[in-house]
Amino acid sequence: MLAAGCGAATAPHAETAATHAFRASDAPAVSSQPLSGTPKQAAAEAKAVLGEFVPPPGAVRLAKQPTLPSGGGTMGLVYTTTVQAEGYWRVPGDATTLLAWEKAHMSRRFSHQDAFIGPPDWSTVYSLPPLPGVFAARELNAQFSDVGGGVTVIAVEAMVAWEPPRPATEVIPASVTVVTITMAAPEQATITSVPVVRQLAALVNGLPLSTVGPVPCPGGWGFTLTFRATADGPPVAVVHGPGGCGVVTFRLNGKDQPDLMVLGQASYDNAVLKIAGLHWKLP
Repeated sequence: MLAAGCGAATAPHAETAATHAFRASDAPAVSSQPLSGTPKQAAAEAKAVLGEFVPPPGAVRLAKQPTLPSGGGTMGLVYTTTVQAEGYWRVPGDATTLLAWEKAHMSRRFSHQDAFIGPPDWSTVYSLPPLPGVFAARELNAQFSDVGGGVTVIAVEAMVAWEPPRPATEVIPASVTVVTITMAAPEQATITSVPVVRQLAALVNGLPLSTVGPVPCPGGWGFTLTFRATADGPPVAVVHGPGGCGVVTFRLNGKDQPDLMVLGQASYDNAVLKIAGLHWKLP
């Protein structure tokens, strides 16, 4: 069985995280509301994402969750700030045939990846890119279950993880003038160009708070960025990551701060190297 992102797909509950790069042209389905990254905004977005599901011909929507052969296996996000909306349908036909029909009729705005491969359940996770500063993940899981008698029950879950605001005090200050970048031995560079140092600080300051829950994540390597006010001064800020599930650790003036999160490791890594003018080979 496969799963999207950094979660593991294990019945009856699986966890996923979106890692797709954000496209500037991609807007949330509910665009009339302010992009505030609140639970209310996420709930509206989850409802709108659920509305993107196209029921197959002959499908009848059910008023409540039906009993499924697997006991009700679902997908979930690894984020702690998740809201979701559900819908259930009953339709005549073979589950695998209907699943293929759905793939052909879902909006091309979504990428997709199979998660559960039956019998008796088959499902596909459809993902929209994250919206930095607002939504960490937007996914829709469509599960097709063979309930016998030539009938399939479809359970659809739209899941949206919203990003809480990052406190203004938990940022790298403008007083830093030096940064040391370490990847893996022997890759290390110290940069004293103040404009470059501040660009790297701005990159870190633009990262959202991590809302990844206490779940197993794959190992990661990432960079260590050590910022100082002077070349021989103590570290003002130490940033390491991203590690598993895109988590970045952040230490400010000797004190651990809440973890940060990278939505797409490659884009962050490439940005660090480009700003610093380094040509290191990434793992």
